Amino acid sequence: MSENILMDVIDSICGDIKKTYESGASAGAVILTLSAINAMAFLSMPVNQKEVHGRDYIAWVNAYMKTDPGQAYQYAGVDIYGARCGIVHRHGVESRLSEAGQCKIFGYHHGSDHIYNPEKNKDMVMISIGRIKNDFYRAVESFLWVIEKDQNLRKLVGSRITSLFRISSREYLKNKYKNRVSI
Repeated sequence: MSENILMDVIDSICGDIKKTYESGASAGAVILTLSAINAMAFLSMPVNQKEVHGRDYIAWVNAYMKTDPGQAYQYAGVDIYGARCGIVHRHGVESRLSEAGQCKIFGYHHGSDHIYNPEKNKDMVMISIGRIKNDFYRAVESFLWVIEKDQNLRKLVGSRITSLFRISSREYLKNKYKNRVSI
């Protein structure tokens, strides 16, 4: 596997989230963060799959997305997946999963802590945008560490990394798509 390509993709994903967040485009930062999890799930989904399924997304979140243990809300893969579905498919906070009572609904705020009070509303969490962004960065670091240690995962990621979106050089594109495009 080319570590350069892997790190280019990771740097691009995390860098774009950071730039979006720092520019004040909070909704964009949330959308990019939740979509980026999809990319990580794609890299680690079972070898026989071509597309990411909800179960892959949920598994990646459950394995890698952690927040400070003192937070009122601890991540659950189904909750983050439901939030991703709401934002990606409806540009909203509700999804089919939340409507069916299968996940919590996320609202978003600029404070430093997640806010969750199940006595008041067990189905609603106010997610700190900065915290989920930083927790995603740490999740990616953990994932990279596992890739480094697990030879099978390393091979799997290596076979998929060039499929992820990135801004590429003209030379790379010419070599990769020689018989399909003229650039």
